[in-house]
Amino acid sequence: MDSTRRTTWQELAPQVRTDVEEILGSPVVFATSQVQGYSPGSADRVRTASGARAFVKAVSRSRNADAYDIHRRELDVLRRLPGAAPAPRLLGAHESDEWVALVVEDVEGRHPDLPPERRELIAVLGALLELPVLRDGSGASPFPDATTELAPTFEGWSRLRADDHLAGLPAWALEHLDELEALAATAAQAAHGDRLVHLDLRFDNVLVDQSSRVWVVDWPWAGTGARWVDALTLLLDARVNDSTVDVDAIASSHPLFRGATRDHVDAFLAGLAGYFFDAARHPAPQNMPTLRAFQRRQGFVAIDWLAQRRA
Repeated sequence: MDSTRRTTWQELAPQVRTDVEEILGSPVVFATSQVQGYSPGSADRVRTASGARAFVKAVSRSRNADAYDIHRRELDVLRRLPGAAPAPRLLGAHESDEWVALVVEDVEGRHPDLPPERRELIAVLGALLELPVLRDGSGASPFPDATTELAPTFEGWSRLRADDHLAGLPAWALEHLDELEALAATAAQAAHGDRLVHLDLRFDNVLVDQSSRVWVVDWPWAGTGARWVDALTLLLDARVNDSTVDVDAIASSHPLFRGATRDHVDAFLAGLAGYFFDAARHPAPQNMPTLRAFQRRQGFVAIDWLAQRRA
């Protein structure tokens, strides 16, 4: 995956590093930056003089104000995430007007493989089956409702049409613009459910440790919804990464997709594609030069998959 240049451990403000060391109870003697991803903030595996290990992600408001807000949102999520979630535990944090830093358990793992056989993909989907129910008897949940969160996200086709910004879209999308807009209008409601959902699940947000346990990381957009939506974005990412896995066979047979109709899946793909093309037309965020190209590629892959399904 292409990525922007991350902030390194040594580039963090001295007070941030001091607070991290206080959380870990010992000075940091080794830090290795993780280069993948699109955040301009830091992403370091650190080890202290006492041998303690942790993962530290931090960003300053001046480097990217949106990333700063996203880190604060993820900090709030991690403080409230159910223990049953397959996520590394929050150890502590630094918060100031300029910096936010999250200190979490370090998972000694790797991103899943995407060979023609689908063993690790199925293992990740199996972990998603275990995501906990969030809604109580009254329907309340500690995390935002996915339908409410996604409704404005899935208005991309309408925005593109209203702004007459259709040049460069795939030919199939231009020929089926009314259909795409109508499908996307139903996508958010299709995502309604009672489970914890990640809402930004790709393979770079998944780790598999040495015992084959699956961990999901980067949780700022956590919500309450239908658990198949995370499975669908993961399958889309498989296609983005040129996997030869038959993702339609999985979507039509895996237990995660029980309760999801074919139209639900098509609507969600339409909504995602519209969002990606709408986002990709805007200037790149500060210190994130590669994000728009990645979003545009996701849009093309989503449309290609949807066109195959609608055929």
